[in-house]
Amino acid sequence: MKNIKFLTVAAASLLASAAIAQQAAPTTTPANPATQPPAATAPATPAPAASFIGMQTADQMLASDLIGMSVRGAGNESIGEINDVVLARDGRVIGAVIGVGGFLGIGEKDVAVPFQMVELVRGSDAGDHVVVRKTKDELKAAPTFQEYEAPKSNSAAKAPAQPVPTR
Repeated sequence: MKNIKFLTVAAASLLASAAIAQQAAPTTTPANPATQPPAATAPATPAPAASFIGMQTADQMLASDLIGMSVRGAGNESIGEINDVVLARDGRVIGAVIGVGGFLGIGEKDVAVPFQMVELVRGSDAGDHVVVRKTKDELKAAPTFQEYEAPKSNSAAKAPAQPVPTR
């Protein structure tokens, strides 16, 4: 369930950042138009509305496809799989969280790598996968990725809730 919520947020963030990046720069008007000479050119046309992404292209990947994708090392060794994606508030993809080690998720640890280190490979004999230019041993030796935990409010320090009396 957590993955579905994250994927929805990630997809919306990626789409929003693409739309914002495609917007034209706003035009400025003089502070006091009465002091400016009349324009000799045709009136400016309004800036176009933000465009939409109509279709995914072959060189693009969806976050929903990225989560769970196998990760291979430089020597085509199996390293793990993508467990999550780290996004900035402005929608930029910061990194990929890779589950390494363990067996069937038991004993596995999460390691985050900058997304610039990730190469998306589409349609090879091994199917769509990700290549990271690190070895399995290097990733196992990397620090464990820690998710952010919001600070707890002090409202919990108040008196405990009283049970509701029964009849």
